[in-house]
Amino acid sequence: MNVEEESVLTSQLRLYCPCLSVALFWRHLAILSVTYYNLFLKPRRLQLKKYILLSTLIIGCFLFTLSLTGASSAPVDMKTLFPQLEGWTQKGNIDAYTPDNLYEYIDGAADVFLSYDFQELVSASYESNPKGSITVDIYRHNNAKNGFGVYSQEKPAKGPFIPIGAQGYYEKGVLNFLAGCYYVKLSGFDLGDKDETILKEAAQQIAQKIQGENRFPLPRVLECFPTEEKVEYSERYIAQNFLGHSFLHSAFTADYEKEGRKIQVFIIETDDEKGARKILDDYLKLAKSKGMTVEENPGKDFYRFQDPYYRSNGMMNIKQNGNYLWGLFYNDKSTAGAGIYIDKIRENLLKLKLITP
Repeated sequence: MNVEEESVLTSQLRLYCPCLSVALFWRHLAILSVTYYNLFLKPRRLQLKKYILLSTLIIGCFLFTLSLTGASSAPVDMKTLFPQLEGWTQKGNIDAYTPDNLYEYIDGAADVFLSYDFQELVSASYESNPKGSITVDIYRHNNAKNGFGVYSQEKPAKGPFIPIGAQGYYEKGVLNFLAGCYYVKLSGFDLGDKDETILKEAAQQIAQKIQGENRFPLPRVLECFPTEEKVEYSERYIAQNFLGHSFLHSAFTADYEKEGRKIQVFIIETDDEKGARKILDDYLKLAKSKGMTVEENPGKDFYRFQDPYYRSNGMMNIKQNGNYLWGLFYNDKSTAGAGIYIDKIRENLLKLKLITP
């Protein structure tokens, strides 16, 4: 293997090894292996030597992939994540809950957490003299996307938001934050004017322990929402039945305000292009079955129609590329207004290499 070939191979591995999507990594490695065979293994006099080299490469990448996925999939002992606060004593034992008994702790909200693939909850209380108490609840979901989803369902519309973990917010007596697949909720009682200081100290300790094991940013697809006219911190993740349609599954959303009107833009992420196309086909089929006219914009390459259950929202504008769909309701008869959002999201998806031209 010459220097140029080694450089190409190394750059490809660097691109995919840090990625935690094992399927994509091995798919790409298979392509590299076939290419490598065609280029280097066919000459019979070098076949054995090259075969050994290729086998070593594949085994090495397999072990490296296991080390990465093991670090991300093996959860930490959540009981070690609780803070140590000077002047505060942990009261009683740490309580633990699973999907089977979560309702015993948060009966009314358990279904929401379970819809985001909740895995485990640990809860502990602290007390100090002469008064004051803190409750710390640490939820773990199956991945960072669902962690963000349940956090986004509870966060306030306006904040105030704080830079703890991936994102957090503080209100009197409450500090909640997100850190990867962990959603942490702190409640303070009778803390007086030290309420914010104490809760932030506890939160920062927990965040540091979580990030010391696994540090996750917010879901990358959120970067694809246009920034202009977007309501800050309005992004959310809906896990099921987006817009009330079971076939739409889950969706990321962001709110916009333009010339006094409120607009919600969405991005749907599927496992593959086939899944995205099926969602689009099902949506178009629903519209046509209810007598709606479906327009395809030749210039912008997206569909426009009235959702039969949201006629007052204006025209649905939706586009599909690869394993992504994105769109919005827009009242104007012209496609120009909606097209701005459609085009900008496509541009951002391309920039992040989430889709191909």
